[in-house]
Amino acid sequence: MRRYSPRLRRLLLVLLLVPATAGAQSVTAGSLRGTILSTTGEPLAGVQLTVEAVEGGRTRLLESGRDGGFAIALLAPGAYRILAEQVGFQPVRRSGVLVSAGQATSVTITLERRPPPITAATEIDEPGATAGSAIGRLLAGREIHGFDYRRDVTNLSRGITEVDAPRDGRDGFAAAAAGLRPGWNRLFVDGVPELLLRHPGVPSDPASAPIFDRDALDQVQVMSTAVDAEWRGIPGVLLGAQSRQGAKRLQVTPYATFSSAKLGGQSEQNPGDSSGTSLQLGATLTGAFVPDTAHFMIQGGYQSLQLPSANPWEQDSANYLGQRVSLRATIPSIGVDSFGTPVGRYAAPVVRTWKGGNGLGRVDWQLSDANAVMVRLGFASWTENSPLLGRDASNGSGTSLKGRDISGAFGMTTTTTSLANELRLGFSAARREWLNPAVTATQLVAEGVAIGGRPALPGFFDSKTFSVSDALQLTTGPHQLKVGADVDFTSYLQNYRYGATGSFRFGDLDGFGAAEGTYYQTVLVTGAPKFTTSEPAVFLQDTWTASPEVQVLLGLRYETQFLPKNKITLSQDWLDLSGIRNDNTPKDRRGISPRVGFVWNVQNRSEWIIRGGGGLIRSGLEASTFAEALLFDGGVTVRRGQGSFPSWPGEPSSALAPDQGPALTYFTDDYRAPRTTKGDLAISRSLGGGALLQVVGSYRHTDFLLRRIDQNRVQSSVAETQEGRPVFGTLVKQGGMLSAEPGSNRRFSGFDQVSALAPTGFSDNYEVTASLDRRVTRGLSFNASYTFSHTRDNLVGALEPDPADQLSPFPEGIGVAGWDESRSDLDIPHRVAATLEYRTAGATPVSVAARYRWRMGIPFTPGFRSGVDANGDGGGNNDPAFLDAGIPGLNEALTRASCGDALVGAFAPRNSCREESLQSLDLRLSVALPVKASGDRRVALTVDAFNVVSSKTGLVDRALVLVNPNQALGGQGTAAVTSPLFGNPRFGTLLSRRGEPRVVRIGLGIDY
Repeated sequence: MRRYSPRLRRLLLVLLLVPATAGAQSVTAGSLRGTILSTTGEPLAGVQLTVEAVEGGRTRLLESGRDGGFAIALLAPGAYRILAEQVGFQPVRRSGVLVSAGQATSVTITLERRPPPITAATEIDEPGATAGSAIGRLLAGREIHGFDYRRDVTNLSRGITEVDAPRDGRDGFAAAAAGLRPGWNRLFVDGVPELLLRHPGVPSDPASAPIFDRDALDQVQVMSTAVDAEWRGIPGVLLGAQSRQGAKRLQVTPYATFSSAKLGGQSEQNPGDSSGTSLQLGATLTGAFVPDTAHFMIQGGYQSLQLPSANPWEQDSANYLGQRVSLRATIPSIGVDSFGTPVGRYAAPVVRTWKGGNGLGRVDWQLSDANAVMVRLGFASWTENSPLLGRDASNGSGTSLKGRDISGAFGMTTTTTSLANELRLGFSAARREWLNPAVTATQLVAEGVAIGGRPALPGFFDSKTFSVSDALQLTTGPHQLKVGADVDFTSYLQNYRYGATGSFRFGDLDGFGAAEGTYYQTVLVTGAPKFTTSEPAVFLQDTWTASPEVQVLLGLRYETQFLPKNKITLSQDWLDLSGIRNDNTPKDRRGISPRVGFVWNVQNRSEWIIRGGGGLIRSGLEASTFAEALLFDGGVTVRRGQGSFPSWPGEPSSALAPDQGPALTYFTDDYRAPRTTKGDLAISRSLGGGALLQVVGSYRHTDFLLRRIDQNRVQSSVAETQEGRPVFGTLVKQGGMLSAEPGSNRRFSGFDQVSALAPTGFSDNYEVTASLDRRVTRGLSFNASYTFSHTRDNLVGALEPDPADQLSPFPEGIGVAGWDESRSDLDIPHRVAATLEYRTAGATPVSVAARYRWRMGIPFTPGFRSGVDANGDGGGNNDPAFLDAGIPGLNEALTRASCGDALVGAFAPRNSCREESLQSLDLRLSVALPVKASGDRRVALTVDAFNVVSSKTGLVDRALVLVNPNQALGGQGTAAVTSPLFGNPRFGTLLSRRGEPRVVRIGLGIDY
């Protein structure tokens, strides 16, 4: 057994124990506390404790107090081993103890009396109970490194149920979280805010962060409610990561993986017979400049990924000139014969590619006993070809994305006898450039297919954020006071307009051949907006240890947002016509945000832990929304055309597509910052053997979300259909498409759509998650979770990129009252995820693992094919179908698509149908080779098989009814319009596949 001098012990006790309670409130460091007991339950004093970091090998020495307790504060997140030694007792080494940021990990170690000689310690592999103000999911160890389909931190959401991960082949953190769209989630690394930027104009697009590779991270937390007042106000979910620190000894952990579509691929997902070759290479280097004083970590990687895709559409046959033909053959033929334009690439499957690299480095330096600094710097650069984007029907051929991220952080921690101070600086830059092919975005409405570019492209987005935060903590008796301030400065540039390069819509294949359809384009008049915002905040918090079992947190945070004034130009013409100003700059009205939390460690035995927390969260205006108002203040005009366009795919003349006037976007004068009320309650039970059962209940209600209202739509409907649907313009039928005659739905002819952004939106979400985890270094490990959730809101079209599709089809006072307030687009009631791994003992362990996921389908509203504007309001994707009992097969179709709430004889309720549920199974085999790497680690051969079992997924046909191309509109030009409709026999089936193919991957790396 190791022995240390009394002088050294006293020094270590001063350094480790004096600032213990103050450090427990850090959002970047954790704390460790515990109790040493005898087998009879009596506390043992003077027990010698050695706390060793598994990753870095650094140790800390201390002794248990008179009550048998011990504590270490400001402890770096990671896995630790605790060796407890006392003369006359059997030593115990407890492994797998996880310390996480912002949390206090509690352990209880029982020592058994035993006379000498003692030759070995008893090994116990249990993680300990974690308690703290942040309630959520902790991912560490093999949970981070296993099943790394993509290597960045955001891909970790695939193995949990707290958020709904992307399900259609897109990459990123979450398609939905806390009942809100992806843009409301935030990423923090080492306590510093980082940018999560994808395409702000496509609200459904999840964002990834390639700069933060999993190998460069030690832990990741998915937090639903961040109670600590130091955290910024976040309405969604907070993804908090801690970067990896250096080690005492030089360690190199390289990896290399290879996969191909030829290895176990599926022909239906690879009809183009692509090789699908993918390669991932990288390494992490850790070590010390000065042992026990200055450590470093350097990580770098390169990825070249190829993902084969399915055919652009599932149903290949269509009618053309009275005959049944193949779309794959006929569309290219029309393109060449009628327009002299080759378009075959858009009718064939493509290969999506991702190529790029990243690097990240970190240095930690203990300047003195009281002062430590951390510096981190990283970058990532990549290119994607034919990436998926939203629910656009195009196969993406010819589109591309160039991305670049830069991140830097500096932290300095100072601790004295009763004070602790943490200063953090951060810089984050993200740049995204989306490009379109030469062929203009073109949609064939009746067939539900698209070729060419996308209306949401091109786009250029550049954002930079500099943040400063400082938190001073004072310990006085049972109280831990924290006071601080932070400020974020953001520079933002957005050059994006929906329909910037034009968008054609043809009613069907016949219309395409005859070039009969509609055209829409937004034309830039002034330059793209660039501006800077600032968000300062101050906070005050008290953590009161009411008893050894109970801790209570009370906090107040005040934050606001300053937007640049006089940036929005007044449209005098609009003011003269409507009497409404469009130059209102939102004033942030957040106010004080109270937060409260408690932790009850029942009987202080770390077996039952009950935690609760909640507060009022106020968040600022999104930069992309402000940029839209700056650009659409008269700086954009709209061209619309309806008729024949023989110049396709070129831009039509001004005679065929005349200027309709400016499109405006402005904030109403009653703007208020979004406000979220959050509350969580968690009950944890340590089951022994390293297993932990936890049940978490959450409730969130968000108010003052922005909704779009068209202030230039005619004030009342001009007609009604046979269903009683209000119509706001003169409907024109072209094949299988309905659209409004340009200008006929406008209140003032000199303007196109005028969007007023009003704070009348809400989201109401509650969730319950039950999880069971067992983390051990050998034997059977598992984590399984189930989440039930329910979300209601009134955010019609919240995931649609076209501003017109975000309008309510039934404005206030017209049509169906309360139709908007219903099941959310992001309501996913049931989600299941389970991972099991068995790992053998010995010097060359073998591990076998499996991950299974099941998720309920996404809700949708039964309506028409995208592009059918049934009410003439300008939106071709926001009208519900009327459930006409006279449509043959209607009930069968509704049942097939799980439309349980639909009521025949009325308009279909919003989101009353649901797509099919999804499942997937991933497998992994890892065999450690008799080849030693750095330290005790060995090189391992791994074989991963992703999506061994998977469900078909993609774009679902949401059209319950179709427009009959062979019949004309009835009553056109009168107050009673009859639309020729018939039932869609393919309702609820796939229009095109959009998912992840089966991938078998072989790799060499370091055994974790």
